[in-house]
Amino acid sequence: MKKSLFFLLLIAVLISTANGQFTKIGGGLAYGSGYYFNNVDFSGYRSPHLAVSFTGIYEITVPIHVSPSFTVFFPHVSTSNDFKTIISEIMFDINGHYVFNSLDRFEFYGLGGLNILFTSWKEKPVGADAFKESDNALGLNLGAGTYIKITDQFDAYCEAKYVIGKYDQFMFNAGVLINLDWLIKHEKQIIN
Repeated sequence: MKKSLFFLLLIAVLISTANGQFTKIGGGLAYGSGYYFNNVDFSGYRSPHLAVSFTGIYEITVPIHVSPSFTVFFPHVSTSNDFKTIISEIMFDINGHYVFNSLDRFEFYGLGGLNILFTSWKEKPVGADAFKESDNALGLNLGAGTYIKITDQFDAYCEAKYVIGKYDQFMFNAGVLINLDWLIKHEKQIIN
């Protein structure tokens, strides 16, 4: 059932994006509330919080955008006398944005989409081989965000979302987007 639903969603996105275009790309910092790896409530199993995020905005129509993103978390490392534990995490998201207002300098949007999380736990006892375990999970994103035009070339963005799945967590992202439309229009001036 999950594969069929994912396949239908992928087909719908591909058909609807045939006339669209990427309008913005960029990145920034992210913060996640975190989770416990495999739901083991122990500090050595706590996921990382800070991350670097890369995103793009694909405009299908004026109120509807698709936003793929890739987030890499800084590993959470905890040490004790006998062990060193490392939790690593990366996630891929594909979100749909519905822009409620399209003002000159400020846009507010609601978002919903898919989240694919890859996480791993590694424990290294002193003087012994390391234990490794990995997991992945599919989740749903629900949230809201905003684009704020800084200049014709750059927009600031921030968004808050909640990931619903095996590893529930709250995420906050903020960063800068480059406006590709402006870049294409001024390409000859930049090269010369």
